[in-house]
Amino acid sequence: MAVPDYFYKLTLYNSLVLNFVKIQKNMSKYFGKTWWGEHWLQSLSNIDYSNRLPRGSRYARRGAVESLDIEENIILAKVAGSRPDPYEVKISVPLFDDGIKKQFVEELTRHPEILSKLLNRKLDPRVLDISREFNLAVFPTSWEDLEMNCSCPDWAVPCKHLAAVIYKVCAEIDNNPFLVFELHGLDLLSVLGDYGIQVDRRSIEIPFFSENLGEYSGEYPDEEDSNRDTEKAYRKIEFSGLRPVSDEILALLAEDPPFYNYGGDFKKKFTTEFKKVGRRARKIAEGKVSIEDELEHFAVPDEVKISEDCQIEVILTSDYYLEVRLNEEQLALPELMQMVGKIPSRFLFDYAPTTAAMHTALYSSIHLLANGAVVPEIFRISESTYSIRWVPALLSREVQTLVEQLDNILPPELPEYEDQEGSWAGGEKRAYNLLGQLITEWVYLLSDPPVGDLFLEIFFEGGITGFGRPGETALSGGIHAWLSGFFISSGRYVPQLKVTETPEDKFHIEWLVSDRRDDAFGTQPLGRILQEEEFVKVRYDVLKSFAHLVDSIPQLNEFLRENGKRDIVLTLSDFEPFLLKSIPLIKLLGINLMLPKSMENILKPKASIIVDVAESNKSVISVDEMFRFDWRVALGDEVIDPGEFEKLMSRSTGLLKFKSNYIYADSEDLKKLGKHLSASRKPSRMQLLRSALSGEYEGARVKLTKNTEKLLEEMRTVRKVPVPDGLNAQLRPYQKRGYSWLVQNSRFGFGSILADDMGLGKTIQVIATILRFKEMGSLGKYKVLVICPTGLLSNWKSEFDKFAPQIKAEIYHGPNRAVSDEPEVVITSYGVVRSDANKLAKLKWILQVIDEAQNVKNPKAGQSKAVNSIPAKNRIALSGTPVENRLSELWSIANFCNKGLLGPPPKFKNEFSKPIELYNDFSVAEKLKRITGPFLMRRLKTDKRIISDLPDKVELNSYAQLSPDQVSLYRATLDKALADINKLDATDNRQLFHRKSLVLQLILALKQICNHPAQFLKNKETKAELSGKVLLLFEKLETIIENREKVLIFTQFREMGKLLKTFIAQKFGANPMFYHGGLSVDERQTMIERFQHNRQDRIFLLSLKAAGTGLNLTAAQHVIHFDLWWNPAVESQATDRAYRIGQKNNVMVHRFITRDTFEEKIDEIIQSKKALADMTVSSGENWIGSLSNSELNSIFSM
Repeated sequence: MAVPDYFYKLTLYNSLVLNFVKIQKNMSKYFGKTWWGEHWLQSLSNIDYSNRLPRGSRYARRGAVESLDIEENIILAKVAGSRPDPYEVKISVPLFDDGIKKQFVEELTRHPEILSKLLNRKLDPRVLDISREFNLAVFPTSWEDLEMNCSCPDWAVPCKHLAAVIYKVCAEIDNNPFLVFELHGLDLLSVLGDYGIQVDRRSIEIPFFSENLGEYSGEYPDEEDSNRDTEKAYRKIEFSGLRPVSDEILALLAEDPPFYNYGGDFKKKFTTEFKKVGRRARKIAEGKVSIEDELEHFAVPDEVKISEDCQIEVILTSDYYLEVRLNEEQLALPELMQMVGKIPSRFLFDYAPTTAAMHTALYSSIHLLANGAVVPEIFRISESTYSIRWVPALLSREVQTLVEQLDNILPPELPEYEDQEGSWAGGEKRAYNLLGQLITEWVYLLSDPPVGDLFLEIFFEGGITGFGRPGETALSGGIHAWLSGFFISSGRYVPQLKVTETPEDKFHIEWLVSDRRDDAFGTQPLGRILQEEEFVKVRYDVLKSFAHLVDSIPQLNEFLRENGKRDIVLTLSDFEPFLLKSIPLIKLLGINLMLPKSMENILKPKASIIVDVAESNKSVISVDEMFRFDWRVALGDEVIDPGEFEKLMSRSTGLLKFKSNYIYADSEDLKKLGKHLSASRKPSRMQLLRSALSGEYEGARVKLTKNTEKLLEEMRTVRKVPVPDGLNAQLRPYQKRGYSWLVQNSRFGFGSILADDMGLGKTIQVIATILRFKEMGSLGKYKVLVICPTGLLSNWKSEFDKFAPQIKAEIYHGPNRAVSDEPEVVITSYGVVRSDANKLAKLKWILQVIDEAQNVKNPKAGQSKAVNSIPAKNRIALSGTPVENRLSELWSIANFCNKGLLGPPPKFKNEFSKPIELYNDFSVAEKLKRITGPFLMRRLKTDKRIISDLPDKVELNSYAQLSPDQVSLYRATLDKALADINKLDATDNRQLFHRKSLVLQLILALKQICNHPAQFLKNKETKAELSGKVLLLFEKLETIIENREKVLIFTQFREMGKLLKTFIAQKFGANPMFYHGGLSVDERQTMIERFQHNRQDRIFLLSLKAAGTGLNLTAAQHVIHFDLWWNPAVESQATDRAYRIGQKNNVMVHRFITRDTFEEKIDEIIQSKKALADMTVSSGENWIGSLSNSELNSIFSM
């Protein structure tokens, strides 16, 4: 049977159609990625020879189209082929009839929601329906709808060269749907203007980078303004306010963006890299990886160091060039990031304002990245070149707040801006632009995109591109459109949403609009803008902002379709998905959201407790017996019985009203809550105390009974306790408060941390407390153990002897140490405790005191374990440093005083350390203060109440103990000298003169030995630990440096000054200045200026002779006399370098005296005669030479 001819034709046609569909599907990876681009490719349908299509696509993709120009409806191109010269292609698109075109546009203007999408480079499919009404062929249906010509010899139409051009035009149309109309002679933006519709072209065009810098001002802040704002640079920014928003950010990006012509969905590839960067940034933010380690491959030159007084310069130019300098030394940005990033936050006060501010900006960029709160932004560098940078996601209100805070912190010159006219400081958007540079650099460093993908490289590796090749001119616009949703809140017209609760428990949704530039515009309902003629000129710019929302908020889409003629009213069940899905998106976009009070905080049920005071017949209740609890459910500030909550939730799950608020709880939430309430695990007694003090239980509010509130009030209120009659001192008012507080805490069975500033008299407050114990009869069976650094042993003994001589205090130290029954107070060192912990633990201690409590800061260290292993009924920790600045240290000290108060270390780290130290969470810091408040007292010299109690100048004797090497050297030198002196005849004038000389030589030798053996022996044994005075100095300096204060250290000896300079440099890593007679006038003045004005120069060594008079050094809060001149006038003159007109602080004067040596005895003589009118102060130390042999033996004996 013969097969009919039409069967062959039909089979051939079907085969061609199937091949075309298959080819089109394959080509859609690269071209026709939008529905409108796909319709344009219909011009390649019904082709007789389908092999032209894949060849045309390959030609397009490999760059055979050398040029492409579009002039109204004419497309002119040149395509490389097999011949030397390219083939010329011309394609004509039919023009629209003017009359029908006008009718078409008029109909479009009746659909503002369609035009608003078009302004965002999205074509609504309903355009096809409208065009069909007017018989307009917007898209060709086959190649025959276009007039095509090619100069190649191929007889087929379209040939592969024509097909290549069609594909390239398709790429332009994918990214610029306006071109669809322009090819028919319809310039929509211009024509809309004829209808009174004004479209701000700036809102759809890519901005130049220079627009971010504002206009050249040529201004620099004067020095006075700069100095006034200096302290701002050291403020902290709270990062805990940021929340993870990467998923919401990504949700704003359309899938399969049309600009991507490498195959596959660019959004998926983008998401992979974006989240990879976020994960790596999160490790830095959480402290798992340091910035220094992350950037270790950047080799900073050894000679480039960021010292305390370095100035950082960052200059950003209008053509997107960044210059970074450190003290005029040019650096790459990652090198600066590495150096700034490794500075511990607590030391920032020692650095220049630009360094401190840059440190804050650097960590701000990390926390923004860690939360996914960054977005890419495309901009022009010139008319034909583009680049992409990463910036803070200002659509988030929390990010806006962070950027505003950083703006207030940055010095005016960070960064400077520069354009062709010059450079200027204090420009616009400085924080935004500086963060943009840092975030962009981090993205480049932390991502790892596949090689060879231009678009991934542009986004994640940077660079400048022209998009100038045929078919690429609209790619930049396509990228801009893809990213435009990120900048919805930065446009002129700002969307707002108002939700009103109706009496019927329904919700009225109203969209509003405000104008950033025109206050007279007010706040207008969107419905009014859609319907009333007075808004016709701004309608489409307004709707452009809403076009990003319609795909995510169906209620808005419907509202726009109906031109705002029907109100949006939702029932409770309909409102729930709107609340859970739409409102988070609205918040993220920075849209002003006005909710009824009942909806401002949707409550989620949490397990909680009610805390009550346990019943007891005891007069003093220990913490183990203090509290009891019962389970409750917290709903915001309300705490209810579990039975009441169960009854409430029996009505339904999900969203429901509770009193004047709404609760949301799904079945999973209820399951977790029930499991918690029924668990056998109960909070510990210390956890109950912690919850009672903080008002929280695992993040939920707790309920306190009246008895509990009364007990807490008693704990927080310091009541006066009579000062012991036997105290040989007059306590200042603040010291009386501290003493009463210590006694009160001991009654409750709590330990105390007394962390007053150095010089406020922590020791005397403790001694008064111990004396109170003695007078109450508590000492006898029990003793007091005082543990301190070795350098302070003598100081404690002297203080007891001076203020409470009736207390038997004894130092437990040295090779032949032993604790007898006699002493009531045992004073020992941390080193001895570590060795003798087992022996000391067997004794009964009523009180254990640790001085310089930072010595137990590491709970895992053997020293800390030894201290904690000694049982005592009460514990007191003393520290002159701000322990709250180092939370691991605070935990260890608090755990020593009140075991378990702050929970186990991992819980404390997650609940307090991380939020406070890594995220600057002020609310968590306040919570920690509430918990530790009753047990930690810290008063500063700058506190107004303290200043009123203190004299302007406080003199303190600080006692050092000779080291074993010093003891043997001191004895040998003394014995030989006294033997020589005793041989001389005091009645012989010639021998008398020689005797005086020997005595003064002895004084000089013993002074040097007390300072350091190396000063006397002139040897190279320059170990700091060989001197008790040097160890005492270290203890003082550690506290002074931690408190960010300044100190003058006077010594009579230039050689000792040099030794101290070396010791201090080795111990603290600082290189202190040393002012002595060998310096030039200019060198001396430079040192004075540095000390007075550089916050980093905290320690100033001075020779007593060179610096004893005439200098003004009021920046110092402390004066240390390392060795005494024993001339009150000379000593006072030296002290007055700090204590003089211009001094705004109290001055603490520390007089170093070596205990059990001639220094202590001579000082006693000096002080007893100080007030006598006949004291010959001008004689210096010569009077000692006139003493008798017996007097000399008495003074110099050990």
